Amino acid sequence: MRRILSFILGAVVLVVLAPAATASDATYVKFTPQQVLAPKVPETKPGEPVKFDQEVKELGSVYLQMSATQTAYVRAVMRANSATYRSLFDNEVRCTWPGGEQSFVTGQNILQKGASLEPEKEDVQLTTRFLVHPGVDTKVTCTAYVRAATMRTELDARFQLHDGFLEFADTSVANTANGLPAQRATPRGLVRVGPDPEVVAREPALPYFTLAPGFAKLSVFADTEYKTCYPVKDKDCTKPPASTATFTLFVNQWNGDKLCQTGNATTTTRQMSYSVHHHYVPLHLPDFTVRPDCEQRFNAYVLVKWKDGMDGGVQGTAVGLTDSRGSTTTHNAGMSHVFVVPAKS
Repeated sequence: MRRILSFILGAVVLVVLAPAATASDATYVKFTPQQVLAPKVPETKPGEPVKFDQEVKELGSVYLQMSATQTAYVRAVMRANSATYRSLFDNEVRCTWPGGEQSFVTGQNILQKGASLEPEKEDVQLTTRFLVHPGVDTKVTCTAYVRAATMRTELDARFQLHDGFLEFADTSVANTANGLPAQRATPRGLVRVGPDPEVVAREPALPYFTLAPGFAKLSVFADTEYKTCYPVKDKDCTKPPASTATFTLFVNQWNGDKLCQTGNATTTTRQMSYSVHHHYVPLHLPDFTVRPDCEQRFNAYVLVKWKDGMDGGVQGTAVGLTDSRGSTTTHNAGMSHVFVVPAKS
C-alpha cells in the first residue's frame, strides 16, 4: 500500500508542471524528506489549564507577482509516516504580502508505525489547496509549514515527512461577477453532526455567486475536517466508539430562486476512529457543465450526515495558531472550505 501511495505522489510531482514563471517568480518547490519532531504536552501545575506545544517547521516557499484583480490557485501536498507514537500532522500554507495574509491548514493524526489497528492511518497524505486573492498589486509569498505535536506527557514523538511539494497550480483563476474568488471557509467553531434527531451539516458551504457569461464548466473542490467526537460536559472523547458519517459535495445552478440543475460528487462514507481524532475528507467535482439556458448563478456545499457511533462535527477556522514554536504571535487559518475554478472550455 505504501509503495502504491509513494508511486501516486511521485507521479503527481512529475506530471504537474509549474506555470511559466517570470524572473521574479518561483512557482514550484519540492520538499526535502526529513524527520519531524512532535513535542509532548508540557507539564502544568495543579489547577492550571492544559498547555500544548506544537512544532512549526518551514518547508519551502513560492512567489508570484499579482495584480489587484488576479486570483491564483495554490496547492501543497505532504505525505508523512513512520511515527514513533500517535502524532498530530498538519499541512499549513500561509500566503502573505505587505499588509495582508491568507492561511489554510488541513490535519490528521498519524498512528504509530506497526502498532495500530488501522495500518492505513500510519501513512497519511494531506493536501492544502485554496484560492489566494490579495486585491492589490503586490508580490505574494506562500510558505508551507508542517505542524506537529503528540498528546502524551511522557515523551516527545517523531515522524517522517516522506515527500511533498508546494506550487501555484494556476496563476490566473476567473473571479465571480463582483471581482472576488468563488471561495468560502467554514467560520470558527464546530458544526455538530449526529442523531436524536438526525442533525446534518451543510458545511463547508459556498453561498450564491454569479459568473460572467461564457464559462462552460466548473471544477469544484471541497475539503472537510471532521472531528470524531462532539465535546459536551461529562462526555468522554478519549475512547471508542468510532464515528461514521457520509460526505457528499453538491453543486447547483439556478434561475432566480428556482433550481435549474444540480450535480454531486460520489458520496464518501468514512468510519473514523477516536484515536485519529480528526479526519481530512477531500472531495472534487471536476466537470460540472454550465447550462447556457440557466442563469450563471450557483452555490455549493458538502452534506455531512451521521450514520453510526459517536456524534461528531465539521471543524471551522482554526483560531490562535502560533506563528512558530514557542512564539507569542498567532494567526488564524481556514480549515473546512470550498472553492470553484471556472473554465471556458
